[in-house]
Amino acid sequence: MFLTKFLKELNLKILIAEIFIFTLALLFIGMYTNPSDPLFIESKFGYLFYLLPLLVFTLYYGLFAGIISFFIIVLIAFFFYKEFPTVYILWLFLFVLVASEFNYYWSENVKKSEDKFKYADGKLRDLARELMLLKISHDQLEKQYIIKPISIREVIYQIKQKIISNFEEEEISNMLMNLLIQSFNIERAALVYVDLEKNNFKIISSTHDDFDFNIKDVLVSKAIEDRSISYLSKIEEESKYYAAIPVFISETQVYLFVIEEIGFLSLNMDTLLMINLFIYYIVSEKLILEKIKDIVKKFDMFDIDFIKEIYRMSEIKKNLGIESSLVIFQIKGSIEDENIKNLLRKNLRGLDIMDSLFLQEDNLLIIPILLPFTPISGANSFVERVKNILVENLSLSFFEKNIKLKIESVDINPAKNLQSILETIK
Repeated sequence: MFLTKFLKELNLKILIAEIFIFTLALLFIGMYTNPSDPLFIESKFGYLFYLLPLLVFTLYYGLFAGIISFFIIVLIAFFFYKEFPTVYILWLFLFVLVASEFNYYWSENVKKSEDKFKYADGKLRDLARELMLLKISHDQLEKQYIIKPISIREVIYQIKQKIISNFEEEEISNMLMNLLIQSFNIERAALVYVDLEKNNFKIISSTHDDFDFNIKDVLVSKAIEDRSISYLSKIEEESKYYAAIPVFISETQVYLFVIEEIGFLSLNMDTLLMINLFIYYIVSEKLILEKIKDIVKKFDMFDIDFIKEIYRMSEIKKNLGIESSLVIFQIKGSIEDENIKNLLRKNLRGLDIMDSLFLQEDNLLIIPILLPFTPISGANSFVERVKNILVENLSLSFFEKNIKLKIESVDINPAKNLQSILETIK
């Protein structure tokens, strides 16, 4: 049980060996203490001697481990008993089936809970990044609007559009580099992609064509080893760089932003954290936008972030079977449009996502709301609550005359949901 955790590359072999050794050890104890009845079938509570280890293996590893252990016990019974203990063996088999079923449901629920937690954690990180970007952008406008005006959120939006438009990684990285240079007074630096498994690297963008990157530099090695920002004051050895900022996209793939020269006043932890934020944000956006760029191009009337969240929910449904729902409001164009949007926005729950689009030819305002991890029954409760709020603020006659809505599950194909949102509700 414990060997398997540490030797994951030999999982199956170690598991089988562990079961064999443990079961044979029990057999040796049984033969030594009770040669005529090594399975302790005739002893009071003797069935627990093999049943408990059998249950532990099955509950911990699942049906496969339970069956292996069970067949070893069957072989022991076959060779050491003149009369085969059928009832005893059938009881053991029944316990294996029950324990394996419990293991299956427990494992599935743990996996679903972990995935929900990862999604919620990701949403919190996204929100933190957005708030930080807003703060930085505001500070930049406040400090530099006369000398060199720059809107960070606008640049990031442009980078997203470049990703969707199939622009080369080098061009996107150059835009990111220019943003960092303007924002943080960087004089000489490079963005480097490192593949630790293949032990190679590629300079994606740099301030100078002759930038010299040394992957064996002590500062670079420490940043990769610690998986955190590394700078001169954290090391005792000499380094040619001031700081190395890693952004891992997998266990063996990492983007490194290496700073060789930077304005003295800009070299502080706040600056390094902000640079890390920018790179992490762009890299994480790039990974998901490359998967959905065809959908974004086809449904360009929707907000990119809304499409991104529908895609995430569709992937979770496809992989884990966890349901999410869409509530679609269609409102005939009126002076109340902004009021309705504000009312709906105020009543969103923590993870809910809302978008809005206006179809000019139909004079129709469409407001889709994504309810993550919410089945249709939960969506119905949400609709009832929102309907009461709209009626209370706008009147029942207005609601019945001007507002239509529908509820649907998130499909494993996000394009189907986006197309459904655009279809007029009859």
